[in-house]
Amino acid sequence: MEQKTAPTYSFIMGGIGGMGALSAGQLVAEAAMSLYQNVCWCPNMTTARRNAPADCTVVLSHEEITSPLVFQADAVVIVEPSLLKAFEQRVRAGGLIVVESRGLKDEVARDDVRVVKVPALEIASSLGSTQAANLVMLGAYVAVSQAVPSELVKGRLEERFAGNPKLLALNISAYEAGLKLAEGLASG
Repeated sequence: MEQKTAPTYSFIMGGIGGMGALSAGQLVAEAAMSLYQNVCWCPNMTTARRNAPADCTVVLSHEEITSPLVFQADAVVIVEPSLLKAFEQRVRAGGLIVVESRGLKDEVARDDVRVVKVPALEIASSLGSTQAANLVMLGAYVAVSQAVPSELVKGRLEERFAGNPKLLALNISAYEAGLKLAEGLASG
């Protein structure tokens, strides 16, 4: 199946340092390089330490990317639910918010965006490691947004973790669980 790509597509992935939001965003950027002429991954690590806010902006484009800075993206993926309010206004009208549901205290106040709540920590824990929650979130995001084909991201995972079969198996399982969850949301 051929993937239709928009002229330009952007998303922001936010979390706290050590949760893997930057790594997940980078995986999509790397996977998208075979589809888009121009790809930009712009990390923001604030204080560059664990448990501090961290996010990345990814811009995928068939046109020249004039700036990696995006105020309102097509989608926002929030790995740490306490950051929902900080990122809620960073998605454009008609866009997508994918948020971790465990520990989510706030609700999205906007009615002009699609919201997908993902129990990524719960799923990752059932697979053996909560550290794979970012890949559950990534799988859900890829399935819902269709910004890049899921096989391309899986291929990048396989390349990145080829030297560690145990970690590769965990990461692929987490990513595929996110894909499956989102596909169930779309059909249900």
